[in-house]
Formats: sequence, structure tokens, C-alpha cells
Amino acid sequence: MADPLDTCARELLDVMPLVMQDLRRTMRSQSAPDLRVPELRSLAFLRCNPGSNLTDLAEYIGVSLPSMSKLVDTLTARGFIVRTPDAQDRRRVRLDLTETGLGILAKAREAVKASFAAKLAKLAPQDVERVTASMNLLHALFAITPETGPASG
Repeated sequence: MADPLDTCARELLDVMPLVMQDLRRTMRSQSAPDLRVPELRSLAFLRCNPGSNLTDLAEYIGVSLPSMSKLVDTLTARGFIVRTPDAQDRRRVRLDLTETGLGILAKAREAVKASFAAKLAKLAPQDVERVTASMNLLHALFAITPETGPASG
């Protein structure tokens, strides 16, 4: 008899690449064809974590500091983020979204949300409720880390 945890973990591993593939395809074709996924993920991180520094962002995206520095240079040149010296620590530079960055991120999120909703519309209402409940469980589970404990907000 299969272990339910193993089966669930395998299903999660199998479905995540499909979801990410749809997300990438939607972003490329509709919302932000000139932005790569790491750039949009960076904008999303800064929306939730304003004032973060380069190290915070590189750790979240999973790239080296030099790679993240190039990405931030690109996003800054395009007017999506702004660098600001930290008032308490002059060695630290804060990264924040500009209105333009917020706008492009909102456009991308809306396009992806519409794509996902179109797929979910093919399900029965009770199945949509089950998917929503499952997503809420996964969100709570993956938002808990040893460093932070349960996610806030």
C-alpha cells in the first residue's frame, strides 16, 4: 500500500512544473513579454518586502550576488525599482518598487490570474472549493520556516 505522504508529495512534484510552465507562458505572451520570470519574481518579492537589500533578494531568487546585481541594474534602468541608501547603515542599500514596477507587476499578476481562472472554470464548483482549500493549506505549510515560524499576514 502506497504511503499517502509519498503519494501527495509526488503529486505536488508533478503538478508544480505544469503550473509554472503556464505561468511563464502567460507572462511571456500577454502581460510582460519583455520580462523574465526572475525579474517578475524580484518585483513580487519587493512588493511584499519593501526596503530589502541585494542579499535578501538574491537569497530569495536563488542566484549569486553578482547575478542579482545585474538583474537589479536592469530593473533600475527600466524604472521598475529604485535604490535608496539606508538611513541607519550607509553600507546598506534599500530596494523598493516604483509606481512603474508596481504597475507591470499588477498587469502580470492579473494576466496569470485570468489564465488560471479560465482553467479552473472547467471544474465543478465543489472541485474549485477543494482546490482553494488545498492551496490555503499549502500556503500555510510553505510559509512556515524554521527561521520565521508561521507566516504573518
